[in-house]
Amino acid sequence: MRRMIWYEWKRIWGSRLTQFAVLGCALFLAFSVWSNIRLISTTDADGQTVTGLEAVQVQKESRKEVNLDQETVDALVDEYLDYTQDPAASSDDRDLAYLSEEMYVKWYLPNLPVLHLIDGAYRTYPEQRNDSMRDVLLQSRGNNFYEARKERVWENLEDAVNRGEITAAEADWWNAEDDAVGEASYGFNRAWWEIINSTSLIILVMLVICIGTAPIFAGEYQSKCDSLLLSTRYGKSRLILAKLTSSFLFSTVVYWGCMGLFAGLYLAVMGTDGWNLPVQALCENISISYDLTSLQACGLVLVTGYVLTLGLVGVVLLLSSLMKNPYGVVITSFLFLCVPLFLSMNRGGYVWKHFLGLLPEKIADFGFGSYMVYSIGGLTVTWPAAAMMVNGVCAVLLTGLAYGFFRRHQVNK
Repeated sequence: MRRMIWYEWKRIWGSRLTQFAVLGCALFLAFSVWSNIRLISTTDADGQTVTGLEAVQVQKESRKEVNLDQETVDALVDEYLDYTQDPAASSDDRDLAYLSEEMYVKWYLPNLPVLHLIDGAYRTYPEQRNDSMRDVLLQSRGNNFYEARKERVWENLEDAVNRGEITAAEADWWNAEDDAVGEASYGFNRAWWEIINSTSLIILVMLVICIGTAPIFAGEYQSKCDSLLLSTRYGKSRLILAKLTSSFLFSTVVYWGCMGLFAGLYLAVMGTDGWNLPVQALCENISISYDLTSLQACGLVLVTGYVLTLGLVGVVLLLSSLMKNPYGVVITSFLFLCVPLFLSMNRGGYVWKHFLGLLPEKIADFGFGSYMVYSIGGLTVTWPAAAMMVNGVCAVLLTGLAYGFFRRHQVNK
């Protein structure tokens, strides 16, 4: 059996198209890391704009870890408002947050991410939608930060119910889940932010895997070798299992190889700082109700992408067992991946949103700010958990169907 798997493994990698696709994907992901780091910009203490690795270093030095307890929140709010009322440190320019240019550069910009988190907890919608941060903090000065955050969470849940994203019962479930979210904190975590916000690149890896696995059965039909294979001693049992096993092995190696390269380059260049910070700081959204660290959130995204990729492999293997041409399998798989990308999850009703959320390519639309969950009976699970369960089951069922279709293929017709 091992020799059969090894033989099928070499056959997959023997395709020039597969080799070029994997190499091209790896190079593109490396280029994406380089270009994204190059585009990072910030302002240093002298007011000069710096980019690339220099900007990363400036952010590391200026964005020290801060625990947002009530005392720290009050101190930051008071410090900012005092500056806006000090003639030597203030201005009338809203674009400078009502600070002097010097104070804006030296104090406001380094503290801006933390101020955004505080502002996000205190700002009410739609009443204060267009108000400046100064006005919001003036009206909220001294208010309990975590009580205000809880109010924003409930407002977001009510909005999600009104949009048809969740039901009232699911909103209550999220409200209970949110109680587990601990004290917020912030610090430098840019590498983790870049990884989590690049989920659309997983689709590129999926396309490459489609190219490699498409000929598994369809290639045998095209070369007229199906009759020879099925007539051998193990042609209807072990050989098919070897083909399926090598397909999933190929998919696993390519997915984790490409995404490991992508994530590894970011972490190697920008560092692992902020791995233990909460996901609320990572996304600069204080009302997120997932109780995860940056490391856990990144792991969840990558594992979800992997399981969804396996679900797609099941679809490709089924198509390969039914179609006579590998290129037809690739084209059909490409359409299956790309067409739903143009279908918005912000439109349609509850059923439509939840159906789209289970498709492998919709990993590109996932964000920790989403409240979409799936409820079956008394069980409620988050979007990633439901997508992994459904795609994992589909991978098994569709692979079984592919096995059966190829095994019972009538070669003499």
